[in-house]
Amino acid sequence: MFLIFLSVLVSKVSGQEGFKMGIQAGLPFNDFNEALSVVVGVDVSYMHPLGEVVDIGPSVGYIHGFAETFQSNVVSADLESVQFLPLSAGVRFWTSNYFSFGGNVGWAMGINEGNDGGLYYRPTIAYLMSSSVEINFSYTGIELDAATWSTLTLGIVYNFEPKYRTRR
Repeated sequence: MFLIFLSVLVSKVSGQEGFKMGIQAGLPFNDFNEALSVVVGVDVSYMHPLGEVVDIGPSVGYIHGFAETFQSNVVSADLESVQFLPLSAGVRFWTSNYFSFGGNVGWAMGINEGNDGGLYYRPTIAYLMSSSVEINFSYTGIELDAATWSTLTLGIVYNFEPKYRTRR
């Protein structure tokens, strides 16, 4: 279902200025460190420039935490993967032609059974490698009822219809 939604979104918005699609992978820590081995995700967003320095826009994504396969205290068959569908608003501040920082805030809907989701936040630092490709480093936090989802991820983003940035 998510892939169908993503295909429709890409076909409708791919000609729009500020459309971005990214993937990321990372490691969980704190509350999910022993339950998950690795986390992967995909994001689709539309960032609207408010000038030369600030971009804002909505984002939708998918996060998948793979269950740990080796455990000393818990039988691995009892561990399940964890999935979220984050819906958020983002802001980016461009400090130069190549560097930006910002973040997203919203709600991450839980997809797997027993996962109600929670408040989603993701601060990000990015480096624009070319006019259409950037790499980023981010922390993802999701405030759940009994725990906090915490991950550090490294991602790559493709910018459709890129805008060249100039400093003021």
